Amino acid sequence: MLSYGHNGAISMDATFGTNDMKFHLFTLMGFDDHRTCVPLAWIITSRQIVEDLIKWLKPLKNKMLSHMPHWKPSCFFVDDAPQKLKALRLILYLVLTLCLFP
Repeated sequence: MLSYGHNGAISMDATFGTNDMKFHLFTLMGFDDHRTCVPLAWIITSRQIVEDLIKWLKPLKNKMLSHMPHWKPSCFFVDDAPQKLKALRLILYLVLTLCLFP
């Protein structure tokens, strides 16, 4: 995440309804110099709630800040899932702009 997240774009997405166990897979992805997606971190959880995302994102952010105190992504791509937006605002203190495509 140090290489791809600082001053770069990060994306977060989750699976929904893709398995019989009803677990969700959240993935953080960065982009390399060729704009290819690089998986950075992931979590498997049985719930899609803000508290679970915070338990995952907060240690990731703290780890990045311990290695690079001014670590901050330039932008964050995410869909309109309210729990993702709330967790990102609470943990990364980002101003999030939602883009909707027709």
